[in-house]
Amino acid sequence: MWGMKYTRDKDIYVIRIDRGEEVIDSLVNFCLEEGIDNAVFSGIGAVSSLSCGYYNLEEKKYYFSQYETMLEAVSLTGNVALKEGRPFVHVHGVFTGTDNQAFGGHIEKMTAGVVVEIVLQKLSTSIRRELEEDIGLALLTCGE
Repeated sequence: MWGMKYTRDKDIYVIRIDRGEEVIDSLVNFCLEEGIDNAVFSGIGAVSSLSCGYYNLEEKKYYFSQYETMLEAVSLTGNVALKEGRPFVHVHGVFTGTDNQAFGGHIEKMTAGVVVEIVLQKLSTSIRRELEEDIGLALLTCGE
């Protein structure tokens, strides 16, 4: 098993992802191990490597900026839903550097720099992600 640690209270998990661990990969592996298909989560911490960006709807393409420095993860928020039969972690974040200027967006990858603390609530729904051709993204199948 990976290096993360967690505590569980019914369907709520408090997760600690340690320095050097890739956060999204760790959460996917955690969900696979715990049998979690749907969840919501929030978090805080510090990251040492980050790929953060935005989606250009006209081009149907993401643009990412790379950061290889210690950043505070002021706020992380996201969800988990099945995409092609596997847990897919969708996360956005707000970060600050040494100047305390905030920036954020859609997170492609991030590595814990000190620690990332996540509170994840497992949902009993059967929501999944399916491709919406006109948007170019796999969206949640809510309300069907």
